[in-house]
Amino acid sequence: MTDLYILGSGIHGTVQLSLETVQALKASKRTYVLHDDTLVLEDVKKYCEDIVDLFSMYRDETEKRREIYLAIAEKIVSDLEKNGGPMAFLVHGHPLFLVSASEYLLHLARSKGLNARALPAVSSFDTLLCDLEIDLGYGVQIFDPTTMILNGWQPNPNVPMLLFQLATLMNFNVVMSEPSADVLRPLQDLLMKFYPADHKCIFLHSSSHILERPERVEIAISVLAEAVGAELWKRPTLYVPAVK
Repeated sequence: MTDLYILGSGIHGTVQLSLETVQALKASKRTYVLHDDTLVLEDVKKYCEDIVDLFSMYRDETEKRREIYLAIAEKIVSDLEKNGGPMAFLVHGHPLFLVSASEYLLHLARSKGLNARALPAVSSFDTLLCDLEIDLGYGVQIFDPTTMILNGWQPNPNVPMLLFQLATLMNFNVVMSEPSADVLRPLQDLLMKFYPADHKCIFLHSSSHILERPERVEIAISVLAEAVGAELWKRPTLYVPAVK
């Protein structure tokens, strides 16, 4: 029997909830939700009435995100050990695509002997394929730019690249205010070593709410840190085409 389901809502509200995810929610006696869309909370209540909203754990920008994610994992596992499962943890997007909280929770639950399962969901990578209208199955580089910079990883300019989590570049704290484009300067400096200054890339923002439309802003690599149209608060992804 599964004690804990680790789930994703998909990117676009709850219209991308899979049937498998809905079944897991219905089977769970309590669902913990880490999502910034209150409409998602209301929709999830259709399948599991006992909902715990975790978004309030993001209190201010002095807190380390890692500490919050560890606290979330400990809170859920403690509840499971005390009251038994099955329970669920639901996040935005895919539960194991750039979601540290899911990783910490899966590891902690397993270390306590609990049966935890992560189920597939629509990720931001999935929606970006449609936004770009490009089949990247033949080759693509995907990076978290902070990890890329800290590890000294070098991009291959001959292969298309997607860079996620731009708003938190080199910042390990909670981000609640709108970041300026200047936070991208370390990334710009890195890319300028491998790409021509006038190489065009695209800021992509997939719609995450029902009334939103996908957005894209084209910009040269040499002025990434001055991109007034980047709107980092919307959590865009940077698509860097291969050099031709």
